Amino acid sequence: MSTAITEQEENAAEGRFTEVFQRAKALTNVEVANILSKLTQAKKQDDPSYQPNPMLVKTQEYASRFSTTKSEAANNQMRTILEVGGLSSFEAACMVNLLPESAEEAKSLIPSLDMDVGGAGQLADEVVQGMLDEMAPYKQA
Repeated sequence: MSTAITEQEENAAEGRFTEVFQRAKALTNVEVANILSKLTQAKKQDDPSYQPNPMLVKTQEYASRFSTTKSEAANNQMRTILEVGGLSSFEAACMVNLLPESAEEAKSLIPSLDMDVGGAGQLADEVVQGMLDEMAPYKQA
């Protein structure tokens, strides 16, 4: 019998993902905006007449608009704080994108923070709040 999670069992709220998604790195809005910006710049350098697809433009605008920081360094620092604190890539990206004010809000928005996922035990409010406090200086960067 296979232990791999099937698509029916996949549930982001519970932190259960298929193997493909478990290996993938979830991106924050600022990371998406930076990737799309670099892609567009590279294509324009290769072909000065290049006009990006309207969907790409809208996606880049959305990602930029809802980025919680404009600094790639601040984004990376927040991600490091969260991943060192034990959050998955998905949870870390959600935390950076949503920037909750409190542990209670974080657990409400990201239910997997309040669950015993994979036997690791749920995160105490103090641990989540500590990570949020560590992230605070990077919010405005």
